[in-house]
Amino acid sequence: MTASALLVLPIKAFDNAKGRLASTLTPDKRVRLAQECAARVVGAAGDCDVLVVTSAGADSPAPNHDVATWAAANNATCIAQTSPGLNAAVREGVVWAAQRDYAVVVVAHSDIPLATPVIEFIDHDIVVIVPDTQRDGTNLMSLPVSIAQEFDFHYGPGSFRAHVAEARLRGHEPRVVASREWSLDLDNPEDLNDPRIREVLTWLNT
Repeated sequence: MTASALLVLPIKAFDNAKGRLASTLTPDKRVRLAQECAARVVGAAGDCDVLVVTSAGADSPAPNHDVATWAAANNATCIAQTSPGLNAAVREGVVWAAQRDYAVVVVAHSDIPLATPVIEFIDHDIVVIVPDTQRDGTNLMSLPVSIAQEFDFHYGPGSFRAHVAEARLRGHEPRVVASREWSLDLDNPEDLNDPRIREVLTWLNT
């Protein structure tokens, strides 16, 4: 089933990642954290193809942090988005998927250190939404491409409620899944204190 699914992973320049953690981590550690978390999400794709959508180009100030180079090393296709913003990146990923006849698109954030296989959230008929811990953001969403093409994405504050409302507006009752792993993203310094993160990213303990 997953062979016809595409994981869309928007990633901004690693050098600019995790700015909210600047009081806790050095720039090099923030780059490492962003890359390792993103690699865990790619690893969770299983048999799904992976498309990275980014605004970071090869002219990044630190070429070793270039998203396209990182994507190639992680067996992911990478495209440069043509319009700014996260919602535009997701929209361009959906267009890319539709042009290549994928049946399902899975949109995921890249800062999920405990990512589990995305196959458990894939349904060819309905919208599946996985909120963050506060049930405010949308950490993962799976949609049939036929629905995603008409879907208005609302990433940003309150996106979970907005995406539920959008699905219903389109005539689809979404399946909301509470996942202890996918709900945990890294937005604030206190998020790094979760013992599960310290267990998988042991270098944070040094």
